[in-house]
Amino acid sequence: MIKYYPQTRIKTDLYTRGTTYALPNGKPYTGRYYLLYDGTAYTGANPVVGTNEQLTPINTTSNSPTLGANPSIAGNISYNSYNIAKSNNTTEKNASNLEELTPYYPTPTQSDYQLGYFTRYFAKNVTGPGYILEISQNDYANVKNGVYNSIVILYEVATLLWQLTGPLNDKRLSQYQIQGGVYSTNKRVTEAKAVGFRGLVEYIGGDYIKFAKITP
Repeated sequence: MIKYYPQTRIKTDLYTRGTTYALPNGKPYTGRYYLLYDGTAYTGANPVVGTNEQLTPINTTSNSPTLGANPSIAGNISYNSYNIAKSNNTTEKNASNLEELTPYYPTPTQSDYQLGYFTRYFAKNVTGPGYILEISQNDYANVKNGVYNSIVILYEVATLLWQLTGPLNDKRLSQYQIQGGVYSTNKRVTEAKAVGFRGLVEYIGGDYIKFAKITP
């Protein structure tokens, strides 16, 4: 069965550069991982995506990170922060005066399809009707970092890990292993995110296979 943990007991979509955790075979691990409340780390962005192999801290003399700790310690960073685009066409002066975000239509890259998932970014106006729009990674980073000073208090932002490849629905591979389907997985993560970011389910509108390449 698919592993399930309450949001307060798991931190997903983290990234390690290979200096903190090792795979069961002893090789340093570079890539996405998730962290449980007890400090146990597993490969994959979340319990549904990835192989979910348990990781071992490389430096066993130091405490492994736990929820509530700064995930940037000891070479670990939030993948969303790590993946922030370096280029920004908006000047600092203009950015600070920006009063409205611009809708954005993402286009997954070939490397995204090879990974099987990518991150989508959303904003919600919290001072008006509360409408949601999809935004670029740059705009998400700039709101989070306070670059767009005039709109930081106007918008709430969120990310969504979106599966791109796989079967349409969950597929049982063995008695103990299930491959997450594109529709099933994206529906689950959207509904889970919508608990704290109301309106997201309505915005997605049931299109849980958007951008997807369905495989048998």
